[in-house]
Amino acid sequence: MKTKISLLALFLAFSISNVFAHALWIETPATGKKGQTQDVKVFFGEYESNERDTAAKWFSNLKDFKLVLTAPNGTTTILTTSPDVLFYKARFTPDQDGTYKLSVVHEVATVYEKAKIEYYAFADVAVGTLKINKVYPADAALTIRPDKHALKAGETAVHEVIYNKTPFANQKLTLVGPDKKGQPAETDANGKFTFNPVAKGNYFLEAFAEDKTPGKLNGQDYEKTWHLVTYTTAVN
Repeated sequence: MKTKISLLALFLAFSISNVFAHALWIETPATGKKGQTQDVKVFFGEYESNERDTAAKWFSNLKDFKLVLTAPNGTTTILTTSPDVLFYKARFTPDQDGTYKLSVVHEVATVYEKAKIEYYAFADVAVGTLKINKVYPADAALTIRPDKHALKAGETAVHEVIYNKTPFANQKLTLVGPDKKGQPAETDANGKFTFNPVAKGNYFLEAFAEDKTPGKLNGQDYEKTWHLVTYTTAVN
């Protein structure tokens, strides 16, 4: 019988190569069309085990996240979100060719096990002529940056992981494919790794970093900060 690990225990025992902690992630089709509504969902839970926390039970101030849409021309909009049973939902209608970037940067208001938690989530929507959107939130300390969007099965993309504005070199990542099985991945000396999806479906990428600088958050002392980023994409 599989033992269900609590959120706190997950973070205490966290190893990105073999323990899958709770995370925020965004799901939306990887392609869209001008003038047609694009549906977006934001989840919180454990992706690999297909566990999604009910929106009513999201902890601390998690429900106060902001879902930002960055258009191909660089303009940003905060999308209106509303709770469903297992996710928050939003919509937007593309009106430009290029790549729309969806992002969440959220600081948890409560310190857990002497750590501050920072969640980051990203997804891209390619519309018409493909052009990479290289605009990332300035307050996202950890990002996963693909060099191609809207992949087909068998195509290859190079993803770059950036932590505090420098390559996240020689770090283990987690990659989960449509079969919901985790696959090991690791960045090279330049913070890059090759993504080669072999099957159609949704793919989930996750990276984790720990900063041991102490501080204070809302009157609470913390000894370190956990940074957890996800990037999701649908492969056709």
